[in-house]
Amino acid sequence: MILRILAILFVISIFIPVEFHYLLGSLRIEAYRLVLGAALLVSIINIKTVLERADLVDILLGAFMLLATASLIYNHGPQKGLESSGILAIEVLGSFYLARLFITTPKRYYYINLAFVSILAGLLVFSLYEAFAQHRILHEWATRITGNDSLDYRLYTHYYIRAGIMRTTNLFAHPILYGTIGAIFFPFAVLLMIYRFNFLNAVRAFALLIGMITTLSSAPLLSVVFQGATAVLAHNWQGAKRLWSSLIFFAFAIFLLINALSNRGFFAILISYLTFNPVTGYYRMLQWEYAMDDIADNPVMGIGLHDWSRPEWMNSSIDSFWLLVTMQHGVFASFILLFCCFYAVFKALGTLHKHHPAVKWMVSSWIMASMALILIGFTVDYFGKIQPMFFFVLGSISWAQYHEQLSSSVTRLSRIAQIKAAYKRKIK
Repeated sequence: MILRILAILFVISIFIPVEFHYLLGSLRIEAYRLVLGAALLVSIINIKTVLERADLVDILLGAFMLLATASLIYNHGPQKGLESSGILAIEVLGSFYLARLFITTPKRYYYINLAFVSILAGLLVFSLYEAFAQHRILHEWATRITGNDSLDYRLYTHYYIRAGIMRTTNLFAHPILYGTIGAIFFPFAVLLMIYRFNFLNAVRAFALLIGMITTLSSAPLLSVVFQGATAVLAHNWQGAKRLWSSLIFFAFAIFLLINALSNRGFFAILISYLTFNPVTGYYRMLQWEYAMDDIADNPVMGIGLHDWSRPEWMNSSIDSFWLLVTMQHGVFASFILLFCCFYAVFKALGTLHKHHPAVKWMVSSWIMASMALILIGFTVDYFGKIQPMFFFVLGSISWAQYHEQLSSSVTRLSRIAQIKAAYKRKIK
């Protein structure tokens, strides 16, 4: 019962504007962190269940947390290091195990995703108003209620107005946040519309797409590109075209990664054409170039939360989740987390064909969303609420392996019953 309450509160907390917070020293306490803190406590209380269900994903995620904690303590000392690692544990392990322990059936996965899709679709009217009226009305209301003016002042400047349209934030702290969270649930909305076509499901999918477009952000665009490529890969994974599909997909992904690290060639072209602002794309390339110095000097323990080396005119933000993880916690921590995510995706992909069609489309939607999250993390940082959402999504598919085992058992029992029935008919 408590897990159900926490899951409902988590969904609600994601849509609570950033203005609703309390500052405890330098730490900003928001509703989603309180929910995830309670979820982490519940998972510790239920450690026996956690260990019984643990697999390689749990081990790798635990290894990542150990390395990240060691990095923070090494760079900032025991007190500050443990405080920072505690917040990281709440956002990483709290969200992962909330999903892991609560979403144990296809029905729960369906309703959690449907809740997110429905809320995001319902918010479209505010997105359209914000985009064309150039008025961040929801944040204005939140500021009046709380007295906190928490939105970055630059979001009100001409830099966030393109072709007379303001990049929408809706209830979130940044257009990238809004667009990426919408992109997470876009595959579910589209496959729901295809599998159970009706007017309401079509409206939800269309509203989600329009909401993503109003952010005028490259993150949703990249997500849709990778989701489409992943859909082709998943469709051919168990067929004769598996080899060629996987080779093409991996060649594309590896080419993207190699060029991302070198800041030349394909990556330069990609970010130039798949970002609405070419200057933003060039700026991201410079971040990779200058961050590599810090990574080369601190490959094992990273630099923690210290400032990174760059020219004075560059701001401190890093627009890449994987680059930031590598720089802060070291190469090994980043590799383990990346491997963990890929392992989870390909484990689900390997058993996709064993699921009943009524469930298979949901597993497919998770694979598409997760693969896109992994890949666009090279060009977008998962700051704010995206980080806990990333790990919540990672933990939300564990039900599939148990459901697949159950389906296989039922199938075997059904075949045994059919053989027995045929044998009896033969005797007669």
